[in-house]
Amino acid sequence: MYLLYHIEEWVGVDPSQVYEGKINEAVKRALRETLEGQVDEELGIIVAVIDAEAIGEGLILPASGDPNIYLRVRYTILVYQPVLLEVVKGVVREAREHGIFVGLGPIDGFVFKNQIMDEPVEYIPDRKGFRGLDSGRIVELDDIVRARIVQISKLPRRTVGLRIGMTMRQPYLGKEEWIIEQVKSQAT
Repeated sequence: MYLLYHIEEWVGVDPSQVYEGKINEAVKRALRETLEGQVDEELGIIVAVIDAEAIGEGLILPASGDPNIYLRVRYTILVYQPVLLEVVKGVVREAREHGIFVGLGPIDGFVFKNQIMDEPVEYIPDRKGFRGLDSGRIVELDDIVRARIVQISKLPRRTVGLRIGMTMRQPYLGKEEWIIEQVKSQAT
């Protein structure tokens, strides 16, 4: 799920950017360089810094040797925070012998091949996808799918930060056309 957080804290800004007179733009630029794309254990994946406003006067810490000017800042960030059992919609970005990667925006989730359909599947390397052995249904690159998050693992800080495991083996999950077929068959 996507969330907005409003935060107030001290932010270090390069003095050359502050003296240009556009303090709020300098603060926003500094925050974007530092935060966007990072994984915060409590908040989630920081997607974007929406706005930033400096409050009051800045401070210089001469004894520390740090050249930055520190300003008290109020800012808003947009984060993506995966939620266990949440149903998500994404695009198949990659298919390998062991499963598919589904783009969820700022991160990809993974669906093991035994979680793609309620039937055995085979990998089709030339189509970069999977085919159901009973139904003949195919899921491949660029297909839009719906899946449920069944696992969220935190990784060491130096990597992306999260690994998301998903399933498409439940009712109303999978490729969009499969879901439409399922709804139609239940209506009759």
